[in-house]
Amino acid sequence: MAAMGSAVEKRDEHEMSTHQRGLVDTCLEEGQFESAIALLEQLRSPSYKPTTSHIRQLLYIALQPEHPPSVHEIVVADVLPSPRRAALKKRVPYGAAVLAARRLLNSFAITNSPEAIAAALPSYDDPKKDESATQAGDDDSLESVIGLQSMCISRAESCWTILAPGFTQQGHTLSASVNNGKQRSHSLDEDYSTNCIENMIVGDDAWSTLDWLILLFEQDETSAHSRASGRFSNLLVKQIPPPRNGTGPRWDIGIPLHIIFYCMEQSDFRRQMLGSRLMTLLINISATSYLDLSMFVGSLYSHLTAAGLKNLPALLSTLAPSPAALKFKIMLCRKLLGDVGRAEVQDGQTRIHARARALRAIRAEESLSLQLDETSASAQTAKSTMPSGVEIIRCLETSTLRSFIPVTQSILLMVKFELISSYGILQSEMPIADRDSDWMSILRDGKAKQLIDAVFNDNSDNSDNRIFREVLQNTMHTWFS
Repeated sequence: MAAMGSAVEKRDEHEMSTHQRGLVDTCLEEGQFESAIALLEQLRSPSYKPTTSHIRQLLYIALQPEHPPSVHEIVVADVLPSPRRAALKKRVPYGAAVLAARRLLNSFAITNSPEAIAAALPSYDDPKKDESATQAGDDDSLESVIGLQSMCISRAESCWTILAPGFTQQGHTLSASVNNGKQRSHSLDEDYSTNCIENMIVGDDAWSTLDWLILLFEQDETSAHSRASGRFSNLLVKQIPPPRNGTGPRWDIGIPLHIIFYCMEQSDFRRQMLGSRLMTLLINISATSYLDLSMFVGSLYSHLTAAGLKNLPALLSTLAPSPAALKFKIMLCRKLLGDVGRAEVQDGQTRIHARARALRAIRAEESLSLQLDETSASAQTAKSTMPSGVEIIRCLETSTLRSFIPVTQSILLMVKFELISSYGILQSEMPIADRDSDWMSILRDGKAKQLIDAVFNDNSDNSDNRIFREVLQNTMHTWFS
């Protein structure tokens, strides 16, 4: 098996030979899923990329329930039905085949280039979405027992859609009908992904696929960074809808944010970390011209306030201290401290009616986003500038979070701590000539230390005060370097 570092090496990948593809296809045509997967594992090599149809069928198998359903039958829309294929319709991949497919997908993500593997994924930028099932199928994949069913993945709106509960089991296979002598494919139900967003958006059988997608994006990000192309995943960019006018940065990240918060609500720590990893990938894109940082922060702000800020501590604490993440934290904390109307700081729970207002704010934001046109494109492309040291001090001096909802004193202190610590670290990592002059003056004259002592004082009963103050006092000297 290739080492993890192989993802960053320059690859010269060739297509698998016709003979190799034929061996795998024969197993799939016979419904011998475990044999097909074992053969692909033997053929796996950095020098030879798997076919798009094989990855697509592996993904279809990986999305199946690990334990078989009560009735094992796949509805196949045959172009040329036959007794042999009719007998194979009842073969549904499950159990060992599902686990093997999941393992092999992870192996391919490490061994081969992200671009080669991601060719099987649906995306908003895919020009082949309108092709018929017969045209889109390659390498005789439609002869496979699951070949036609797996085409539902190609017809999905994006990779997020295939994560929905029961995606491959609830009638979202492609059927074929004859129209003027030509095969015509039927697209997926457009309401399907919308309904999943409002309910559970990652099915019980799709968590391994989400993990695999994130791994693929991380490998792509690492590969781009090694080529000095910037640390971001272009494959993930394609999973964000482009602007309606076709120009400017992307901004509609509602579905990924829903997935991130759904991950954070899980009791399983590994699933929680999937949300953190996906957030990190989005943050790195926001440091480029491909994703509008200000709209990203605004959208996240709306989701956070709708949930009563309960996910804020986990979100901020799990982000690595990279320059992109530090800038993101600064922008988010500044918005929390200064953008919206004043709210009282409380020690109790969030009020229900306040949460409802925040939910209405999200709906209003989504409604407004649909109306964006070319006249607003230039405003979207303008990147948010970093706040000055004076603005940071002003935010620290505020006594409340300016938010739709009441918040606890602990949340208020945490936001202030994250704001000043992130700003101090980020400024210290900049070249001296690029540092904010006001901030450096505030550090030199001791005003920053005085303010930290005042904000995180011992007069409060909150135990976090002392911890935050000691951490800041012990790290302030590094901000001068």
